[in-house]
Amino acid sequence: MANILLIDDDEMVQSVTCELLTLLGYDVLTADDGKQALAKAEENTAIIDLVLLDLSLPDMSGFDLLPLLRKILRAQAKIVLCSGSMCDQYENVELKSKELDAVLQKPFELAVLKETIENALSS
Repeated sequence: MANILLIDDDEMVQSVTCELLTLLGYDVLTADDGKQALAKAEENTAIIDLVLLDLSLPDMSGFDLLPLLRKILRAQAKIVLCSGSMCDQYENVELKSKELDAVLQKPFELAVLKETIENALSS
C-alpha cells in the first residue's frame, strides 16, 4: 500500500484524516507546518507516494510549499491540495500548471477521500 505525507496544521483534522487513511490501508506520516513537511519529505523521499497538502499553513501557503516539495520528492510522487476555505479561484485551478494531481475540498467523506487518492495514484 502507498505511503502518504499528510500536511495539516489543524490537530483535529490531521488526527481524523490520519485515522481514515490508516483505515483505508495507507501508511501515514504527518506534518503540522511547511518546515516540518520539508523535513519529513527529505527524510522519507524514497517512500512517499502521495502528499495531502493543506492550502493554509501557519508558516507558508500550500502553493508556496508545493514547488519545494516537488524539488525534494520523486517525480512520480502525487500531490493533492486540500482546503476547507477554498474559494472559486482554487476550485478550477489548472492542476498541471500548479503541478497538482488533484484538489480536495474539506470537509470530505471517506468515499471521496478514497476515490481522490486512488485516482491520483493511478494517474
